[in-house]
Amino acid sequence: MSDFISRPQIEVLSVADGIRRRQWSDEDKLRIVGESFVGHRQVAATARRHGMCRSLLTIWRRQYRNGEQGAPRPASFTPVTVTKDIAASQPSAC
Repeated sequence: MSDFISRPQIEVLSVADGIRRRQWSDEDKLRIVGESFVGHRQVAATARRHGMCRSLLTIWRRQYRNGEQGAPRPASFTPVTVTKDIAASQPSAC
């Protein structure tokens, strides 16, 4: 009986016991990023207020500044010049 008392107990943790990753909507990301730009040194305070890691908010801010997050990027077009080649457009008389 003394054998059971002296052995340490082992606790088994499974993946289900951990906290799952949150999924942030684009609207939430933009709102939080906008909030972090108000005032001086608001990144850490804003991240703490929303229960997130400061580095994640820093990544979102960088993406916002680079145009990767927020309003969709405007479509870019490549100019095309079409010329009519007379020799190629006439059928050959072989």
